Amino acid sequence: MKHVLLAGATDGIGLALAREYLARGWRVAVLGRDEEKLERVTDQLRADHPGRTVVGVRCDLTDDARVQPAFEEAARGLGQVDLVVYCAGVMPDRPADPEAAFRAAREMFEVNVLGAIHLLELAADHMAAAGGGTVAALGSVAGERVRKGNPAYGASKAALHAYLEGLRFRLHGTGVKVVTVKPGFVNTRMLAGRPAPGAIEPAEAARRIADGIRRGRESFFVPGWWGLVGLALRSVPRPLFKRIGPE
Repeated sequence: MKHVLLAGATDGIGLALAREYLARGWRVAVLGRDEEKLERVTDQLRADHPGRTVVGVRCDLTDDARVQPAFEEAARGLGQVDLVVYCAGVMPDRPADPEAAFRAAREMFEVNVLGAIHLLELAADHMAAAGGGTVAALGSVAGERVRKGNPAYGASKAALHAYLEGLRFRLHGTGVKVVTVKPGFVNTRMLAGRPAPGAIEPAEAARRIADGIRRGRESFFVPGWWGLVGLALRSVPRPLFKRIGPE
C-alpha cells in the first residue's frame, strides 16, 4: 500500500492523478480550496473505487495559515505520506490594463510558486524525518523559455523548476526524491479556448506522470517528445526568438 497527497486535485491533471493512483491501489488524499467541489469529487472517487481510502482536505494554498494544518490533517488521514504531488496551477489571460495584469501575475506566483514552496518544504522535512519519500510538482514546457504572450505564467513555471532543482540538492542524502514534471498541452480547463496542438487527455497525462515518478525519474516531459520542443525553444537565438517566438 502506498500513500499519496495530491494538492490542487479537484479537476484537471490532479483529479486524473487521483483516479490513476486509486486504480493502482494507493491511498489518496486530495487537497482543494472549494469545499463543495472537494466534497463532490471525493464522494465520486469513493463511489468509483469502493474500499479504497480517499481523504479530502480543504486547503487554499495561498492561505499561509492553512497549509501546515491541511498537510498534517491529510497525513493523519492517510496514516503516512510516501508521495506528495503539487498539481495546483493557474494561467489567467494577460489583461490589457497594467494593474489588472499585475494582479493576475501575483496570483500566478502565489499559486504556482509560493504555494508549492510552502507545501513541499513541509512535505520534504516530514519525509526526511521519516527516512524517505518523494515530492513532485507539475511545472510546464512553458517554463523552458518564457513566451511573449504570457511572460508571467512562463516565469512562474521557470521559477518552480529552479526551486525544485535547488530542493533536490538540499535533500541529497536524506532519502527524499524530488521530481519535476513538465507537461505540454493537456486538455484541461486551463486550455479552454486556446490553441493546443498535440494536446493529450488528462487520464493519459496522469498515467505517464505516475509511470515517470515510479521509475525514479528526476525530471521529465509529458509526453516525452515535448523534450525536443523544449530543446528547440532554448536553442533559438534571442534576436530570432523575439520575432518568431510563440504567443
